Amino acid sequence: MNVAYHLTDNYAKISGTSVVSLFENNKDVDEINVYLIENGFTDETKDKFNKLAEKYGRKIFFVPLPDLNSEPYGLGLVSIKKKWMFDSYSRLFLDSLLPEDIERVIYLDGDVLVLGSLKELWNMDLGGKCCAACLDCVSEPYYKLFDIDTDNRYCNSGLILIDLKAWKTKNIAQKVKEHVRKNNGYVFFMEQTVFNCVLQNETVYLPFRYNVSSLVQVLSYKDLMKLRKPLHFYSEEEVEEAKKDPLIVHMTGFFYVINRAWNEVTNHPDRERFVEYCRKYDWGVDILDKDRRDAKTKFKDAVVHGLPKGLMIAIVSFLYNKWRPGNIARISRKIEKKSKR
Repeated sequence: MNVAYHLTDNYAKISGTSVVSLFENNKDVDEINVYLIENGFTDETKDKFNKLAEKYGRKIFFVPLPDLNSEPYGLGLVSIKKKWMFDSYSRLFLDSLLPEDIERVIYLDGDVLVLGSLKELWNMDLGGKCCAACLDCVSEPYYKLFDIDTDNRYCNSGLILIDLKAWKTKNIAQKVKEHVRKNNGYVFFMEQTVFNCVLQNETVYLPFRYNVSSLVQVLSYKDLMKLRKPLHFYSEEEVEEAKKDPLIVHMTGFFYVINRAWNEVTNHPDRERFVEYCRKYDWGVDILDKDRRDAKTKFKDAVVHGLPKGLMIAIVSFLYNKWRPGNIARISRKIEKKSKR
């Protein structure tokens, strides 16, 4: 089994905990090779990962992150949000970043915990398609904004099973480059949207238990539908089954959650799970990070949890489904005009 992550040095403990969960719950797999697309790893960090792999009898390989704005990539990426890093695009170029003889890989975000065996996923027949992923909870305005066929499904790119042979044969990497350049380097939700645009009709849709996000764990199904108004998503029964028995939990951020799972001050639903797996290996640092919220963020959290939940969901739903798509379109037009000067 081949598994790939992308991460920076300051994210090592978090992504390393994900790797621990992968190793712990996949002891039924004979061979696991983990490829870390790393940005700025110190020798000390590499040593920690090598010792982790040795502990479980697995192999870890370090792949330096290339400059995706330079050739042969030349994406010309434009910043979306200060916290969103361009590193994440690397998952769309695994066909060239990984060794030539690798034909299949499972890509995982660094903020997931693997709670069971991925053997069934690894052996899944993709029927000639390039990949498999889980649906994301996205409303119709985003399909229209990104020019995604409404008969297709918008997927979350935090877990992707990739057939690298099909990826190469169908020249997906080149299509990724062309799509980003066509949008002048500005694509909201970044590589996830590019993934969905380029791989329309090339994705197998997985059961939701392969990528259960914090959003779904925190909200009831009824509130989730009110908040996101998804064009396509799983049924209430499918969501409830996934929440009871998740195979992968995705420790995402969410406006109703104070801090992420690896913080001292948090109400994140995956906090106990994170601590459980982080304790299984000594990273040489505290398991939980200090609360680094500034006054503005603390005030925002107080407002969110001070208002009635129904009212808060209504406000955020308007911003998410009405205001934001329009704002993205305005910024896109502005960037396009600037590129033509």
